[in-house]
Amino acid sequence: MIQLGVVECLHCREHKPVSEYSRLNASGAPRPYCKPCNAERVRLGHYNLTKESVGLLLLLQEGKCAICGAPSPDEGAMHIDHDHACCPGKRSCGACVRGLLCNRCNFGGLGWYEGLPPELRTFELLNRYLSDPPAKRLRAERSRPSAA
Repeated sequence: MIQLGVVECLHCREHKPVSEYSRLNASGAPRPYCKPCNAERVRLGHYNLTKESVGLLLLLQEGKCAICGAPSPDEGAMHIDHDHACCPGKRSCGACVRGLLCNRCNFGGLGWYEGLPPELRTFELLNRYLSDPPAKRLRAERSRPSAA
């Protein structure tokens, strides 16, 4: 049954009111994805990741921030951290993604720490994360040939 003013999101497949969709263009047509799904698609596209790869990373990190270990309420609440030196443009290549971080570690700690001169970077917890981030381990694990 088709309801007037209700649209099915192509991602989550939920039927939602048109007000739950951004406008595609001046014609006023709604985007094919609801606002939350569209935001997630843009976020993942920015880092060249899939929902599955983020899920695997969160599983590897046991649902916690890769630095402080704070539990995540859900995978969308975690910030995707990447090495800004790798991709100077607006998008990440995906290979420079390091891990999933809580808000405090992403904004309050790591950015500040990376701005310090190397001789002042003496915090072992952050040094360990930067030298062996979870996403790097996941990529290595996935590229190993399976023992069959």
